[in-house]
Amino acid sequence: MDNKQQIAEPNLAGVSRRRFLQLSGGIAGASILAASCKKSPDDTVYIGAGDTALLNYLYIMEQIMGAFYKQAYLTSYYYLTASELQLFADLRDHQFAHMALLKKQLGTWAVPESIILHPGTTYADRNSTLNSGIQLEDMAVAAYNGIAKYFTDTNLIMMSIKMGAVQARHSAYLREILSHNTFSDATIVDSDGMDKTIAPAVLMKTLANYCQTKFDASKLPG
Repeated sequence: MDNKQQIAEPNLAGVSRRRFLQLSGGIAGASILAASCKKSPDDTVYIGAGDTALLNYLYIMEQIMGAFYKQAYLTSYYYLTASELQLFADLRDHQFAHMALLKKQLGTWAVPESIILHPGTTYADRNSTLNSGIQLEDMAVAAYNGIAKYFTDTNLIMMSIKMGAVQARHSAYLREILSHNTFSDATIVDSDGMDKTIAPAVLMKTLANYCQTKFDASKLPG
C-alpha cells in the first residue's frame, strides 16, 4: 500500500500520542499531521480514509464471514454430510486467509478484530445455515465488485478482483447444494449476465449490524 496514504490517514485507536509521533516523525510534515488527527468518539474505531478505509472495510467483512464459517463448522446441523462439513472448513480457511492478507496489507492501520454476531442464523438447521452463507457470499461478491474502482493503488485492484472471484465460487456452490441449478439464477445475475454491485458506504451500514465494535466509516466512498 502507498505509505503516504497510510500516514495521512492512520487508525488512531489505541495508539498513544508518543507512539503516533514516533510513527509520524521524520516523514510527515505539520500539515500531514494535522490532517491525520481524525477525532472519533471514545467508543468508536476510525477505519481511515482512501485505500486504508477500503481495506479495513473489506477486513471487517471478512471477519464477519470467517466467524460465520467457524461456527458453522463447529455446530453440526441435522443430516450434515461429510462433504458439507469439509465445505465449511474450506470456506472458513479461505476467509481466514483473506483476513490475514488484508491485515498484512494494512499493517499497524488494521482495525482490531470485533466480536461478531449472527443472530439470524440457526446453525442446527441446514436451510438456515446455507441460506445465511449464501446471503453473506452474495454480499461479498457485490462488495468486491463495487470497490475496485475506488482504489488508488493498482495492486490492490487486482487483489480485490481475485478475492471477489473466490467469493463468487463460494456463492455458486452453496446455492447449488441447497437448490439444484440456482448457482447463477436471475436473483443474482442480471439480464446482461452481470453480478450485482454495492458501494462501500452503503454496505458498511449493513456490516455494522454484525459487529459489537462501532466503526467510524465516514470517509468510505459511495
